[in-house]
Amino acid sequence: MSDKDSSPDQLDLLFAAPGAAPSVPTATAPAEMLADQPVDANLPSPEEARLRALQRFYLLLQKLTPVAWVTPLVLIANVIVFVVMVSQGVSPWMPTSSDLLQWGANYSPLTWGGQFWRLFTNVFIHCGLLHLAFNMWALWNVGRFLEKLIGNAGFCVVYVVTGVFGSIASLWWNGDVVSAGASGAIFGLIGTLASFLWNRSDSIPLEPLSAMRGSLATCIFYNLLFGATVEGIDQAAHVGGLLGGLVCGLLLSQPLDAGTRQRRTTKNLVTGAVCGLGLAILVFQHPPPPPDFFLETDAYNQVVPKSLKSFYENAEKFNNKQMSRQELAAWIETELLPPWREIREHFESLSNVPAGRRDHLHQLRTDLILREESWDLLVQALRRNDAAKLAEFQEKQKQAELMEEKLHARE
Repeated sequence: MSDKDSSPDQLDLLFAAPGAAPSVPTATAPAEMLADQPVDANLPSPEEARLRALQRFYLLLQKLTPVAWVTPLVLIANVIVFVVMVSQGVSPWMPTSSDLLQWGANYSPLTWGGQFWRLFTNVFIHCGLLHLAFNMWALWNVGRFLEKLIGNAGFCVVYVVTGVFGSIASLWWNGDVVSAGASGAIFGLIGTLASFLWNRSDSIPLEPLSAMRGSLATCIFYNLLFGATVEGIDQAAHVGGLLGGLVCGLLLSQPLDAGTRQRRTTKNLVTGAVCGLGLAILVFQHPPPPPDFFLETDAYNQVVPKSLKSFYENAEKFNNKQMSRQELAAWIETELLPPWREIREHFESLSNVPAGRRDHLHQLRTDLILREESWDLLVQALRRNDAAKLAEFQEKQKQAELMEEKLHARE
């Protein structure tokens, strides 16, 4: 047998022990023949062994995944979507909710209402240039190394799966908040990398392993703390993406050796199947969609301001003797109250209202009821020439005006 045939495979030498140098073959010559040789003549120094282990590790990653092309492709896709949005008139700094929805943002009434594609498209929509820049910086720093570890196809699986996990978590937790951004998927990449490092410490030299574990732990801690204390950050998407990433990392982790590339296809299929089943269950077991308050606000604004303006105009005509009591009473009963009652009954019929909207909806309903009751009292006062009913009308009007002040203060 030749020396070449009897030597260990270079991939097998790599991780005989974390950071270790290749083992030295046991001497077979008699002891007296080795007496003049230094005991450590063939052994590298600890620093040399460390450097060799690091070099072999990064060479192995390069051999397993020659080009990490998915990460830059995803980054470019996010930038292109943002540029196209801005070119179509969307603000580069503070896009409106309606703009974000038009381009595919996540919104419970629409997504749970059947537009499930928003679970994916919102991952490529960003709420301004700073939001995009921060997410792309994080993607670039985490994505390239993770893609080397799990391969191009595995990275695609993780990015899509964890992005959708983050989107679903946002809907379950936030109710009817408009959300967008790649941060759920990026937290998924971080979770996948953390899980891989935790489960495959035997395949990564100790020095980069310890450094990456510390960096990831710090990154996760401070980002979750920041998200919990700063308003406007979709913390649910972060947590959902992170948990999805931990699961993906557990399923995709494997020894880094000569058989890694052969095992990747099976790992990717298993991960896609398990996570796909989980996503399907979460989607098809979703709660009923809440009311779309953008549409409800439009319906309110189409009736209420116009009705109030008409009432004050006709009240002025009455004060100027241009309308009689009977004419004003008839106009209130036939023209003013029917559409008002219709919008009030509609708001009273709304169900499955998110907790964050309930107080506002209660104020809207109260305002509608107070106005309706005041006009009923005014009709009675006009038809009967009843001063007591007129006083009750004036009191209800004051209550309604106070409620409207509270509503305007919320805007």
